Amino acid sequence: MPPAPSAENRVASHPDFRSIRGSHRSFGIAAILISVGGFLLFVLLSNFATGVLNQKLFGHVTVGLVGGIGQFVVMAVTAWRYTVHMERRIDPAVDRLRAEIARDEAEQARLQQARVPQERRFGSW
Repeated sequence: MPPAPSAENRVASHPDFRSIRGSHRSFGIAAILISVGGFLLFVLLSNFATGVLNQKLFGHVTVGLVGGIGQFVVMAVTAWRYTVHMERRIDPAVDRLRAEIARDEAEQARLQQARVPQERRFGSW
């Protein structure tokens, strides 16, 4: 009988694991581009386009102030979307994968126990 593949190889080759990695990676790239890109844009505008950020919108409120507060909004929305993404796409796949690994481990333990000969007990004379 060929040796069973290691747990790491079984997990890495599992379709749920590949979908988890792909989904997590694609969301992470998009989230980083939006949040870090927005922050970088704001920093660059504050350095090179001060005239744009100093434009008054109403009263003492400027474009720069709205942009700065907008950074908090972008980060809050990114964190909220991350939570929703994890609950809808990642967590169900992880739960299925964990359940399958637990079943496989229980089956392996049962097979291992069946292979071990039972202890012989001799009666006393």
